[in-house]
Amino acid sequence: MSGIKSIEETELLSLIEKGNRRAFELVYKDYFGQLSYYAFKIIDNPEESKDIASDILVQIIARPKQFKSLSHLKNYLFLATRHACLHFLGQQKREQFTFDELHNLADEADWESDVERVRASVVSAVYEQLNALPKGCAEVFRLIYFEGKSITEVAEQLEISTKTVLNQKQTAAKLLKAALLKKGLLALFVVFFGEL
Repeated sequence: MSGIKSIEETELLSLIEKGNRRAFELVYKDYFGQLSYYAFKIIDNPEESKDIASDILVQIIARPKQFKSLSHLKNYLFLATRHACLHFLGQQKREQFTFDELHNLADEADWESDVERVRASVVSAVYEQLNALPKGCAEVFRLIYFEGKSITEVAEQLEISTKTVLNQKQTAAKLLKAALLKKGLLALFVVFFGEL
């Protein structure tokens, strides 16, 4: 097992507070996909979303903080991501929050966007499974399900036939269904993205 679940919560929190590189790598691996997706839903810019997620995660190692729990850490990460997105959009309110203030607010954060956080978790799990797919199948799946492109648009972009796109989509769907079903996430995927 790898990722945050492979280490005790208290040990991980202690390592984060000390600025430990291994702790950073675990947090980065588990949250980069979720934060990127969450940022994308706010700013609708895939490249900037990844940059924002990466910047927020780098703050964990650059300026170590003490977190009371993994829930506190997660709240901090999502709140900081939202703040960075609002700043990017130029819609930030007059009051300027520092990362230290966000750290304190993360304790009390009342998330109105729990659905987006669950969706981000599902997307993260899907991306993890996509990495195990053949490259062509994974690319077709990403373009159709995450970028909303049609079969024809995908065929044109990848310079392949629509039949090849359909075949790769079916292969990806079959493999992902099995993997998501095994993880108990197939129903959530269908709720958020429709039938595979």
